[in-house]
Amino acid sequence: MGIKQWITAVALAGSSAACMSGTSPDFAITEVNGEGRLLLITATKLDPQSIVQLQFPDRQSGTQCCQRLKARQFKLSREEVVTSNKLTDGEAFIYEARIPSSWPSGPFIGMAVVGDFKHSRSQNQLLEGSAPNAPHLKATLCTSSEGVHLQARRGEQLQTHLYLWLGYDIADPTCNFIHK
Repeated sequence: MGIKQWITAVALAGSSAACMSGTSPDFAITEVNGEGRLLLITATKLDPQSIVQLQFPDRQSGTQCCQRLKARQFKLSREEVVTSNKLTDGEAFIYEARIPSSWPSGPFIGMAVVGDFKHSRSQNQLLEGSAPNAPHLKATLCTSSEGVHLQARRGEQLQTHLYLWLGYDIADPTCNFIHK
C-alpha cells in the first residue's frame, strides 16, 4: 500500500468513527408488562455497545430516571406486540430484558434513551436533556384512544415517533396533536 493510499484509508477511518460517535441518541418506549418482562420499543436496531437509560417505577407509582443498562442485555423479543414507527411508516424493533431486581413489581410504561445522553428533566410524560452533538433533546409520551405515542425532538425537528398499541380503549387520551 502506497503512502497516499494509507493516508486516504486513515482519513476515511477517522471520519467514519467521527460520524458514528456524533450520532444523536435515540428515544424508545419501555413497558413492564403484567408478566414481569421489560420490553423496549425502538425505531432502529440496538448497537450492542450502547448504553440504555430507562425511566423506571418508584415505590409511590411515580417515575424515576434513569436506570442504566447495557444494550447487550436486551435480546430481540418474540413477544407479539403491535408497534409502529410513525415517522417512517416502518417497523419498530422490540427488545426484551430482565427487570432489574430493585424495581417494584407491576405494570409500567415509560421512556428510554439509547446512547450518550445527560437528562436534565424527567417526569411521567417527559424526558429531556442533552448529548455531545445534540444540545437539546426532548421526548414526550402521550396516550391516544388505544395506545401510547412517543415523540422525540432534536430542537424543533421531530426525530422519532413510535406507537405502542395497548389492546384496550383509553377513556381520557392525553395526546392533543400527533405529527407524522
